[in-house]
Amino acid sequence: MSTEQAPSGPESGADSGRITPELWWLSAIMAFGGFASLLDSTIINVAIGPLARNFDSSISTVQWVVTGYLLALSAAIPLSGWAAARFGAKQMVILAQVLFLLGSVLAGLAWSTSSLIAFRLLQGIGGGLAVPVGQALLAQAAGPQRLGRLMGIVSIPSMFAPLVGPSLGGVLVDHLSWRWLFFINVPFCLITIVLVALKANNVVAPDKDAKLDVVGMLLLMPGLTAFLYGLSEAGAKGGFGDTRTILALVAGVVVLAVFALRALRVRLEPLVDLRLFKRSAFRNGTLANLSLSFAMYGVMIPLPMYFQLVHGSSVTKSALLLLPQSIGFLIGVVLMNPLTAMLGARWLSVSGVVLAVIGTIPFALIDSDPNQVFLSVAMIVRGLGLGASMLPTMTVAFSSVPRELAPKATSGFNVFQRVASSLGTAVLAVVLQQHIEDRLPAGGPPLAQVMPGSHMAKDLATSFGPPFWWALVFTALAIVPCLFLPGRAALPAPARGGDAAAEDGKDMTTRADESAVNTG
Repeated sequence: MSTEQAPSGPESGADSGRITPELWWLSAIMAFGGFASLLDSTIINVAIGPLARNFDSSISTVQWVVTGYLLALSAAIPLSGWAAARFGAKQMVILAQVLFLLGSVLAGLAWSTSSLIAFRLLQGIGGGLAVPVGQALLAQAAGPQRLGRLMGIVSIPSMFAPLVGPSLGGVLVDHLSWRWLFFINVPFCLITIVLVALKANNVVAPDKDAKLDVVGMLLLMPGLTAFLYGLSEAGAKGGFGDTRTILALVAGVVVLAVFALRALRVRLEPLVDLRLFKRSAFRNGTLANLSLSFAMYGVMIPLPMYFQLVHGSSVTKSALLLLPQSIGFLIGVVLMNPLTAMLGARWLSVSGVVLAVIGTIPFALIDSDPNQVFLSVAMIVRGLGLGASMLPTMTVAFSSVPRELAPKATSGFNVFQRVASSLGTAVLAVVLQQHIEDRLPAGGPPLAQVMPGSHMAKDLATSFGPPFWWALVFTALAIVPCLFLPGRAALPAPARGGDAAAEDGKDMTTRADESAVNTG
């Protein structure tokens, strides 16, 4: 694959360690452009009831507005690596934003449930391409030595979008119209398209010989779709006992297993290159991030629901009560680089996991009348721990591969992260539902009829502890792969031929692993 560089742009002076103004621009553009697609994963959740009334449809039918978007987004991610390599990362970022823009406008103009679901599928394809291709473009432009300082900026939307989405959705539905849930994406898309066209350049030239793994696509996409559909159904129905849910999960696992076996053996570039897991830094960084993603996204339903049900908080107030966790995450972003220089990626990630565990314990022991100040401090600690562990693991994974493999790495990483976050959301929703049903009085009203803030609601407070115990366990499990991350990175050797990352056939993984032996 060609590694020809563009004559100017963010890649100038690559691997020198200096953050150029072009790179700051590029990281800000990718953060801004990715925010809309991440926001759209949660902003629609509060509008299911109004949409059902507006279109005179059942809740189970309208639920596909959410599920369809998730499935399309997840199915598009594996294509991002091949598409960025074949057509160029810059071109694919623009195409992704155009598809997301078109899907958003059409969804806002939808005239029926069926049309809305169809347009959400188009929107999901654009959203699924936008984030991994944007990350690939930044990884290629920054190089291993500078990626860590920039990845924190790009990762901020992934933390804020799930927290802002429900409250913003409630405001738009209450004061404007459900259509503005989609029209709000228009300025994000238009600004991103213009800025990418003016400010971004390809570092790795498009490879016209890049082949699409058609057989892999025919295995991965249906397998991934069936598996995520089963998870979404389990979360919606509060259990894994439904026959359709079990069949979808089993079919998904079997097809994905066949894909994995083939991907490890096929000579053609597979759709998701599992051979990247032979690189220890990529493998351990990805596995640690999967465990942390399960824990972080898994509590996105129990945490606001606790405030809304037990304390009778409004959607907006419950979102504000979650802000301390975002503040802690931002502190982790700000401190990441000096702490990485001091501790190395390995011990910074381990320390972050420990902090996240400590910050989760008060929620695992939660009752109906906790000290709100204490909970806020715990959320700050939890957010700080997640920021201090998730960002280094992501940076190590992306920095461990040569630039020409960055699209494959970001595509594979995002596929696994999406599955982990979906699995966490579904499993913890099921755990919560089962414990709530166990505590509801026999012959009493169902959960939907329990008055928020009532005595009965307060009696359900302890039901929210078990999901956080699950989150705590998965957070703690991340320590194992974190212990095998590289130590403090060695200084880059002088580049020959213009690419320090590829000198003497060594990539960042090799240099960092050598450094871990010497300094770890």
